[in-house]
Amino acid sequence: MSELHVDTLSSAERVRVASDMGYFPVAVVTKDGAILVVFRAGAGHMGRDGYLVSSRSEDGGRTWSKPVVVVNTRAFDDRNPAVGVAQDGTVVVTYHANGMYGPDGKYMTDRRNPKALHTGRVLSTNHGRSWGEPMLWTDQTPWDSQSPYGSMLTLADGSMAMPIYLEKTWLLWSRDNGRTWGEQQLVADDINETAYCVLPSGGWLLVGRSNRNREQSSFVRSSPDGKTWSEPRLFFGGTRHPSDLAVLADGSVLCVFGYRDEPCGARARRSTDGGMTWSEVELVVHDKATTGDCGYPSVVRWNGWVVMFYYDASKASLFAYDGTGCVVECVRVREDELIAALR
Repeated sequence: MSELHVDTLSSAERVRVASDMGYFPVAVVTKDGAILVVFRAGAGHMGRDGYLVSSRSEDGGRTWSKPVVVVNTRAFDDRNPAVGVAQDGTVVVTYHANGMYGPDGKYMTDRRNPKALHTGRVLSTNHGRSWGEPMLWTDQTPWDSQSPYGSMLTLADGSMAMPIYLEKTWLLWSRDNGRTWGEQQLVADDINETAYCVLPSGGWLLVGRSNRNREQSSFVRSSPDGKTWSEPRLFFGGTRHPSDLAVLADGSVLCVFGYRDEPCGARARRSTDGGMTWSEVELVVHDKATTGDCGYPSVVRWNGWVVMFYYDASKASLFAYDGTGCVVECVRVREDELIAALR
């Protein structure tokens, strides 16, 4: 394997999206052609004051709007967004509402309190410029307390699939543009923080973080309906997690992943056979992080460009409740140049 730094590509541009916030970014392309990224503000990796914001770019990631609040319940730490764009253009955000904090603001690890963890949903009908009122599911809902994650899929028939996990990983389905959800489907027992894509063949590809060894990730393949899944297969080895997937213009798959070995940051590889094998060249997207509190990349395609997002909390106190010093950035590169580079 060889390494190639993205900054050596002639078209590459690195852009700061926001400062003193930015954990866990998830990006989508809206129906009006903007790039929208949702991320965490108000706290650090943990913190009961956390909430979600979004920022829009109408020029492919070169410039970004001032972040607007997506959800801030104040009663919970609003975190871990999953984001999708419905067939009718509605932007759907689901999130984890975490109330596991004591009177002193410190996080409690005992999850037996049934009122402390919830799952929520909020919608935008104007492409992420503003957001409606959030709702929380109740304790009687089977997936309440589980955590959404990453990018939702919107299929050709308009149905939407949302990744969600709590030790095990599932998909939730919506048939009404993300307004209601159900049909919870178990995908795997031992992975979490999953990313999905639909391959040109019609099959699905998933990459997720291992529960048994949280420093490793695995690939899983599915039938065309996303209902039958193979056994997980180790992805690359080492501390590469979590990930996001994108199908490129030539039908190949780009996997962008967090990189927790020094120098920490985010990297990417490409597959031309649906995830069976991966490029010998590993693209270094970001390598300036000095701690493992970084990465969680997200990737979108926009008008011949690939735009990759990551956060870096190296200048924040490690896993502190204060997010001061955290940044979220994107790297944009011409898609044809990226494909040619990752052989």
